[in-house]
Amino acid sequence: MVDVWSRTGSGPKTGVFLCALLAACFLGGVVLVPILEAAAIPWARALRGAYGPLCHQLPSRSFVVAGRPLAVCARCTGLYAGGASALLLTALAPAVLRWSQLRWLAAACAPTSADVVVHLAGGTGLPNLARFIAALPLGFVAGLLLSEAICDLALPARRSPKSTWTDETVGASSRS
Repeated sequence: MVDVWSRTGSGPKTGVFLCALLAACFLGGVVLVPILEAAAIPWARALRGAYGPLCHQLPSRSFVVAGRPLAVCARCTGLYAGGASALLLTALAPAVLRWSQLRWLAAACAPTSADVVVHLAGGTGLPNLARFIAALPLGFVAGLLLSEAICDLALPARRSPKSTWTDETVGASSRS
């Protein structure tokens, strides 16, 4: 892949950087929730609730900070940490986008998929740290794919010279 930033201007870089910043804030919230709860901040419960639709939030499958579980489980923490890392790395070193192909996504799914299959087959599955580490590659590749999508969206739209949808044909068909 050619250097994305020189080909498209600063738009994609800004978009990827903003997404990386949002992902870092999102990940920071995951860790901030138990700290706020331990400090008895009233809106901490609402912040935990905001993460509820994204994760089962089982305390036994979550890392503990300040004596309380993180806002998401260890696997989700790994996914979000991997994604945020990939977005940040892509914003700083766009050549990383060369890695973001679907075969990498398939390979990155393997550790997490294996843990899920073992669990569904009646096994105990992995401990939290291993779940976190197994999810990092999947989150990272998903972040790379998101970076690539942001760059693609920032490319100027090209109009096909053989396009049948022009202002004249749309206006003519609505007049008939």
